[in-house]
Amino acid sequence: MRRFCTIPRGRRPSPSAAGAPYGGHHQPLPPPEWIEPYTDLADPSPYTAASAAPPTPSPWLPRVVSLVLRAPPATLAADLRAFCSTFLLRLSPAFVAAALRSPQLLPHPLPSLHFFRSLPNGTDLAAHPDHLLACYVSLLHSFAQSREATPDAANHARQLVAELRARGDAVLQHLAPASSASLIRSLAALGLADDLLWAWSAMRAAGVEPSRLTYNCLLDGLVNAGLLDTAINVFDAMSTEDRVRPDVVSYNILIKGYCRGGRAQDAIARLDHMRERAGELSPDKVTYLTLMQCHHGEGTFSQCVALFQEMEERGMGKDIPQHAYVLVIGALCKDGKPFEGMAVFERMLKRGCPAKAAMYTALIDSLGKFGRETEAMSLFERMKASGLELDTVTYGVIVNCLCRFGRLDDALLCFRNCVEKGVAVNAIFYTSLIDGFGKAGMVDQAQELFEEMRVKGFVPDSHCYNVLIDGLAKAGRTDDACALYKRMEADGCDQTVYTYTILIDGLFKEHKNEEALKFWDAMIDKGITPTAAAFRALANGLCLSGKFSRACRILDELAPMGVIPETAHEDMINALCKAGRFKQACKLADGIVSKGREIPGRVRTMMINALRKAGNTDLAVKLVHSKIGIGYERSGSIKRRVKFQTLFV
Repeated sequence: MRRFCTIPRGRRPSPSAAGAPYGGHHQPLPPPEWIEPYTDLADPSPYTAASAAPPTPSPWLPRVVSLVLRAPPATLAADLRAFCSTFLLRLSPAFVAAALRSPQLLPHPLPSLHFFRSLPNGTDLAAHPDHLLACYVSLLHSFAQSREATPDAANHARQLVAELRARGDAVLQHLAPASSASLIRSLAALGLADDLLWAWSAMRAAGVEPSRLTYNCLLDGLVNAGLLDTAINVFDAMSTEDRVRPDVVSYNILIKGYCRGGRAQDAIARLDHMRERAGELSPDKVTYLTLMQCHHGEGTFSQCVALFQEMEERGMGKDIPQHAYVLVIGALCKDGKPFEGMAVFERMLKRGCPAKAAMYTALIDSLGKFGRETEAMSLFERMKASGLELDTVTYGVIVNCLCRFGRLDDALLCFRNCVEKGVAVNAIFYTSLIDGFGKAGMVDQAQELFEEMRVKGFVPDSHCYNVLIDGLAKAGRTDDACALYKRMEADGCDQTVYTYTILIDGLFKEHKNEEALKFWDAMIDKGITPTAAAFRALANGLCLSGKFSRACRILDELAPMGVIPETAHEDMINALCKAGRFKQACKLADGIVSKGREIPGRVRTMMINALRKAGNTDLAVKLVHSKIGIGYERSGSIKRRVKFQTLFV
């Protein structure tokens, strides 16, 4: 039977025991005593399942762990040697392995590593590869658990893996199911993809059959490392083994990988597989939440809402996570359905799920865009009464809503109150106010806010410049708008297609046609692709100035650029009709037909309504009962479309 050291805790050997002279003779010191981690004779394997009666730890174990935790790294080796020398101890390999996996030391990876590097001479771990392997596995587990709080955790772990790999088969052949699972789990958590694949190969080479948990840890590590195709291969391999067929966790990991890789359709296909296995496998809240997050991020809001509705239909109402409500309410609001979002919000409250500020903010913003002032402000009062803290985003939405409602004084007062309260206002606040005052025609106040914004250190972006340029242009102050355009260029702020559209439209309305055309040419020269709205502003201006042939020519020039506004001709005819220039509208329509292009039938309806509104009832009735634009006339054997200009014959 092995004898254990029984020196009382905290007592040093007496001088006589240390070899002091007594009666002229030296009493020799006894040899150092090996200490084991447990007082039981049977030393359990570090990774076997716990028995009904766990082993009793040695009293030396907490003392050594305490020493490791309090000793500075620079003196730890010397402190350990002094400790062992004082108490005539030797730390066995099993003791070291047990100390490293102890609950007291495991959360502290750096002290654990220093302990491992500072072991006193005589602790021959190399002669006990099973305990040496346990030490490495524990250290990696420790770094994985504390990776976010430990500087360079991945680098330390990478070094440990390199050492372990250098040990070769002599150590790795001792891999067991539990140690393999721990190793795979740790490397996956640390994001060490190459080492993870090595550990998997080493485990299989050691003849260890992976459990479903090990497979799932491997899957998660591969997905987090962006190795989706490899993860799919592992998943397919699982599917062929009845013992470890994929469970809901496996599916969720793979679905997460698909979503991160922008492969939403493949993710939905895996969900369909789960539905097909309804008898043995069902999607859970993590499945739905992952897919909802994916669709919300991609802007496919209807799919996000459909998944939420499926959760409700499956009776998961009380188990629906709060974040799922945030996603679905946000999706409905962004999809222009604030009242459906309110219905979900009320159901959530009835189920006992608390509201978040993001939900209130999204609903208030959406209601504001619909001009529902009463509902938006009532919800804002509910939010304040609920005790939720109002942050910068919420106040920004409120200021924007008040501007939309035309309550500019209230919006400005709210903004000033935010500044006084110390709320972190930003450029978005100023942009909302500038836009509100600009749309109200109060461009001087808008300009003052713009200058105040710059003085406060906020840098205006393209949107901020555009809303002020828009306000100036609509107020007929095109010279100021053009000056701001030049200032925008000087400040290094990129002009957008919206910038040019505003200026072109404003200049044409001020009959500054040539200047407007110069801005169009400048936009093309800068490589900015015109939108349908940009061409509409140009074409309407040209048509109203009698230059619709030039508008048609510019439209033809856009085709090679891939810009083909579908309703361009219709828009031009509509602009002429609204201006009461019916003869020019008919001439333009006939010119389009002569080029072999079709005029939509709704153009006739548009002309009829415009004639009626202009008081030309007779012409409107004539157009209704004629074949103009839709019928043909014969001249001998030649058939021609009935021209629009015959309306005035």
